[in-house]
Amino acid sequence: MSVRVAVVVFALLLSACQPLPHPFEDDRPAPHAPIISLRNTTSVVVAPVAGLGPDARDQLAEAMASALQDLDVLASAESSSRGSLSLLGTVRAADSGVAVDWRLIDPGGRALGQGSGSAAVSLDSLNRGDEAALKALALAAAPDVAKMLQDDAPIAPAEPSLRQIVVLPVSGAPGNGGDALKLAMTAALTQAKLTVLPEAPSGAQILSVVGSVALDRPQNGQQHVAITWALMDPGGKQLGVVKQENAVPQGSLDGRWGDVANFVAAAAAPGILAIIEKAEQVRSGT
Repeated sequence: MSVRVAVVVFALLLSACQPLPHPFEDDRPAPHAPIISLRNTTSVVVAPVAGLGPDARDQLAEAMASALQDLDVLASAESSSRGSLSLLGTVRAADSGVAVDWRLIDPGGRALGQGSGSAAVSLDSLNRGDEAALKALALAAAPDVAKMLQDDAPIAPAEPSLRQIVVLPVSGAPGNGGDALKLAMTAALTQAKLTVLPEAPSGAQILSVVGSVALDRPQNGQQHVAITWALMDPGGKQLGVVKQENAVPQGSLDGRWGDVANFVAAAAAPGILAIIEKAEQVRSGT
């Protein structure tokens, strides 16, 4: 399936960075507790882990929160407080089994540190909710993640928020196209070296990709399909659009999209990256 891609880049006015919220001060750890040495915060929220099924991503987040609690870190996978740090994970295949790349994000969306952990487990076991596999993967990374939380830990270079993005559900697609296109675009943007979050952390200023599909009525055994990917800023302003269109055999997209979704996402991702690069140029004044 060949795809024609058009990119429209709109003028961009980036909003000024807002002051970071102060951490809440109600909860106080016991004297001399290890939590005292954490960065200027009292809690860490583990977000659902990208790259897993809906249930498994929450279960791995809970396993990581539990592993951090065992190291005297006030961590939770269920709630956040004003000033909480966010821990974001993305699962990937590794030579020894499965690895998770972890990123620590402050309330303003700035990266504070990153690390990874791997275990000799399978993606299937994780998606089945195998407790031992989930725990093994969490325990493999928990010590390094805890080190990122220390006051004297080096802070990672501030990553431009324009390189952090969330892919929202795709609307209008027949068959399983909505889910297939969202997953494929997440993978394509990750491969393009963007940080794709499973969801936007509370208060974070990051971009979002909104996809939609329009399918015309069949004519002579063919249907015209148009796919639009809009890049939105945190305030809901449209920064640019990638448009794809083609004629496909009637009903060919009514079931599973399979490789079609991957092809569509791979063709559209460079256009989205071009919009981001243009936005970065506007921000820097070049």
